[in-house]
Amino acid sequence: MVAGAFGLAMMLVALVLPFAYAENELGLGLTILQLILWAAFCAAWVFQGYFMEQAGIGFRYDQGTVDRSSLRARWREIVLYLFVFGPLCFAYVYVSFQNTGYFGFNYVLMFVLAGFSTLVFPVWLALVYLVYQTIVWIFLSRFMWGGWMQIDDQVTMFSGLLFSSMMFYIFRRERESRSKAVALTLDLDEANEKLRAFSGQIEELAATQERNRIAREIHDTIGHSLTVVNMQLETSKALIDSDKEKAKRFLEKAQEVTRQGLTDVRSSVASLRSSPLDGKSLPGALEGMMSASFGGGVKTRFELKGEVAALNPASEAALYRSAQEALTNVRKHADASEVKLSLDFSFPECVKLVVADNGKGSEKVEGGFGIMGIRERIQLLDGEMRVSTSPGQGLELSLSLPR
Repeated sequence: MVAGAFGLAMMLVALVLPFAYAENELGLGLTILQLILWAAFCAAWVFQGYFMEQAGIGFRYDQGTVDRSSLRARWREIVLYLFVFGPLCFAYVYVSFQNTGYFGFNYVLMFVLAGFSTLVFPVWLALVYLVYQTIVWIFLSRFMWGGWMQIDDQVTMFSGLLFSSMMFYIFRRERESRSKAVALTLDLDEANEKLRAFSGQIEELAATQERNRIAREIHDTIGHSLTVVNMQLETSKALIDSDKEKAKRFLEKAQEVTRQGLTDVRSSVASLRSSPLDGKSLPGALEGMMSASFGGGVKTRFELKGEVAALNPASEAALYRSAQEALTNVRKHADASEVKLSLDFSFPECVKLVVADNGKGSEKVEGGFGIMGIRERIQLLDGEMRVSTSPGQGLELSLSLPR
């Protein structure tokens, strides 16, 4: 309520000045009229400041709500200024001059009225009102002094009104700048809060992804070995009484698988700490895995297409582990005599890996943990997995990852 407080302070000054010139009944009557006008003027001033404060014009910079773009949004203070505040100011100045013959204190009201227009109107409309106010003062002086103001007096008056308007305009701009700064600070604080919340979600997601990765590693390196050992032990248990030699062979096979499983466990622990490629290139690691995954009864072929391009470590690890799981599935379930692994860099937007066999195939793809793990790996990197199979026609697993 800055405007209201200033108006009340000026009212205290005005209570003294008019009575000093009330020398007769006419003077006393004009003084009373002057005080009534002044009280109405100050009341209008208080309400003007209240409406402006509610509209966020010039004063409520602490809330960042300044909006001067719409005249319709500020119709109350505009109407009050044009039809109450301004006319009361003109009337008070005229009555005060007729009562006292003294104009000095009223200059303050003229300048305040002019400056206040820059708080209510946009700049262009405030300039129009400034010209209008100057013309009104010139015509009002015709009735107060009985003659027109001199040109130099008119220029002086306009310059004074313009200077007052500029001071109020600077005040308004400073308030609006503070308002914008506070609004930006509030937006920044809100953005920081959201960022902290997103950071917590990312950490939780990263922990979940790491747990899933470890689960896939355990399945890829240990799960199948334990399954095979269990099958070998069950078979040897069934044959131990009827065919000890055959049962012994199954036990030896179980021991071999156990030994290999222990090697896989050690390799898995090491891979959790570093890249599964162990410093090799992706084509070299895949070719080595291909030749070591099958015995002499299965024909293997590795194909490399296109010019080899560097991939990020996550993509290389995903392709390597997916190929490892696919070859494990072929070895244990496909009953194939020929297996092909292809790594294709000839596509500009992606790299493709294909594992195909001529095994027994199936009518539909079983969604076991191995296939699910491959799909999760590839989808985490925005890739695609496709499987095509039919009975007696083998199976083809196709993976693609963006470069």
